[in-house]
Amino acid sequence: MSATILRKPALTAAAVLLLATACAALTPAATRLGTAALHGLHDLLSMSGHPGQMSPVHVVLVAAVLFLAGVVSGLAGFAFSAVAAGILWLLPPLQAVPLIMLLSACNQLLSIGKLRHEMAIWSSADCEGALPYIVGGLAGVPLGVALLRALPPDLIAGGLGAFLVVYAFAMLLMPGCLRIGACGRMTAVAVGALGGVVGGFSGFGASALVVYLGLRGANKSVTRGITQPYIFTMQLVSLAALAATEPAVFDAFFWFLWALALPAVLLGSNTGVALYHHLNDRNFRRAVLLLLIASGASLIAKSMI
Repeated sequence: MSATILRKPALTAAAVLLLATACAALTPAATRLGTAALHGLHDLLSMSGHPGQMSPVHVVLVAAVLFLAGVVSGLAGFAFSAVAAGILWLLPPLQAVPLIMLLSACNQLLSIGKLRHEMAIWSSADCEGALPYIVGGLAGVPLGVALLRALPPDLIAGGLGAFLVVYAFAMLLMPGCLRIGACGRMTAVAVGALGGVVGGFSGFGASALVVYLGLRGANKSVTRGITQPYIFTMQLVSLAALAATEPAVFDAFFWFLWALALPAVLLGSNTGVALYHHLNDRNFRRAVLLLLIASGASLIAKSMI
């Protein structure tokens, strides 16, 4: 991502649209998108009751959930998918999951642009970069997907959720009791790979990085500077894979929902980033731990349904 894009808010917004256009280019029906979108709008408002359509009330509910997800992600730099997963009650998974992925990528792009001075891809003497984590993450995702297919998904999700809840509670009740000194490029690659594995079977890959950086006592700038580029890259890779294997998912109704939800997400993200600026490192760490508890609880609940 170029520094020019991150310096110019207008170019950041344009980059969001280019991201959507790139995904649309992979869809066979992309050339008929304009006409088909009008049909999608008509079908949505007519409330004909066919699968994949929603009432105006459901549209408002989806927008509200995604606004809240944007606020949370703008505040902490992660957990967009954990909150946005609430729309799975309103949309089929094959429609909701890619929508969450694309909106999460757009949300991360906006946050990265607003906090560009805290973002670092390349490591230097003064700043740790996200690239080693990203390299590890790309290597770990296939293993995570393989585990998802080979092992009981409910058991894996429940175990991960329980770990996150216990860890976060321990750090809240006894701050500073758990600390590690392990760092360096190879450690970063290993943590990123673990995040890729976790993301491959649960969608919460950033939790591995958040836990690791929390154990190191990293401040809020370092935490966001590493986790946000990592999440953004993983979401793009996941979207590309989904577009290549399930191109029919990105139909006119999908793009209509995206266009309808994007303003709510970006407004929420702006709100969250504004709140972030008012948090010191201690309060930011508390907010992150509370979100880890919420994420863990959602994984446990998912494993029990």
